[in-house]
Amino acid sequence: MRWLFHRRVVVWQRDRMIDNRGALEAVVRHAVELEDDYDDIAPTVTALATSGDTALVPRLQEALHRFLDEGNFYGRDLIAGVLAGIEGVAALPVLLRASACDLGDDQDGLQAEIIELLHADRAISRRVVRDIATGDTPELRRVGLWALGFVVEAQDVQLLAAAVTDADPAIRSMAVGSIPDPAGDDWAFGALVLALRDLDEQVRVSAASRLGFTGRPDAVVPLVALAADPTPRVRSMVAYSLGRLGSHEATPALQRLLQDPDRHVRENAVEALGSVGGPPAVDTLLMLAADRDPQLRVQAAKALAKAADSDPRVAPQLTMLARDGEAAVRAATISGLASADGTPAHQGNLLVELVNDPDPMVRQRVAVVVRHVAPDAAPDILHRYTRDPDQALRRLATIELGRLNDPTAR
Repeated sequence: MRWLFHRRVVVWQRDRMIDNRGALEAVVRHAVELEDDYDDIAPTVTALATSGDTALVPRLQEALHRFLDEGNFYGRDLIAGVLAGIEGVAALPVLLRASACDLGDDQDGLQAEIIELLHADRAISRRVVRDIATGDTPELRRVGLWALGFVVEAQDVQLLAAAVTDADPAIRSMAVGSIPDPAGDDWAFGALVLALRDLDEQVRVSAASRLGFTGRPDAVVPLVALAADPTPRVRSMVAYSLGRLGSHEATPALQRLLQDPDRHVRENAVEALGSVGGPPAVDTLLMLAADRDPQLRVQAAKALAKAADSDPRVAPQLTMLARDGEAAVRAATISGLASADGTPAHQGNLLVELVNDPDPMVRQRVAVVVRHVAPDAAPDILHRYTRDPDQALRRLATIELGRLNDPTAR
């Protein structure tokens, strides 16, 4: 009887392998012919990914190479998902090499699979991506440096600091993005400051962005020096990062950027002045709030709420902006209240004053932010808005009521 049982097991395993191979071929045909929706093949893909059938790996790799050669990123992602499910972190080298092949897409699906594998076993993943990050081809080094950012350790700073000086600007930019938190690491911080002088604008943008999140007071001076950069994208990021740092030392540079020829730079400078706060910054924002140009008042309204705790003149000015004759200014005031830290009583009261605003756009803005700014009043306001004449507002109110009842909603 035992031999019969064993034979049945062998037959069952053989049949299952045949079924898996057939299922895989069905997935490959689907990716080639694209005659059916993904929903039709999804159960098969899931079953293969969870099958643990490592005998499929050679065929999966063959199919993956085929789709890479054909530029079929949809097929690439399907096969990558199955490979990741069957092999786990062992599939990481193959998937990273697939990512190094540019098929012209955003790689969202493939990168999601890679990131999941990176987090599944950081130690093994880090060894793999370090090898790739020091590989022979720029494409592989770029992918390796990108992946290293998800598992980076302090001892990787030297590797990344060297990559910041690579001849390939794309590698330099990727290395800047992967440098570990420079808040408490002077070596990492120095590498970012050095990258601010890079010839490539994307590298400078990446470095300025990272410095803005360090919280280090000594990041202000090198960023201020970059405020005269010839590229608007860089100047815009400088303004944003100075706002993130929130240092009064940045105020003069931000005031100068208000005269920048590029609109995005000016808008980021206004917003940053609100984040910096303090009397000199508020002086500038109050001038903008009184300007005849409604667009300037819109920008001031968004920024002033962030400075409410830094100057007593802000609260009465917000009240005036909430009663501005332009609906766009009133709506911008609401947006500013929502972006400010905390929810002072004045902000909640100001929002409630705008609940019955005659302009639907203003009421819609109230609906979106009320649960954050005036949570106690939110249920009543949103229920009332479900009966509003404006169809868009009724839909928004219904959505926000659902989020109000869901503690995990943002």
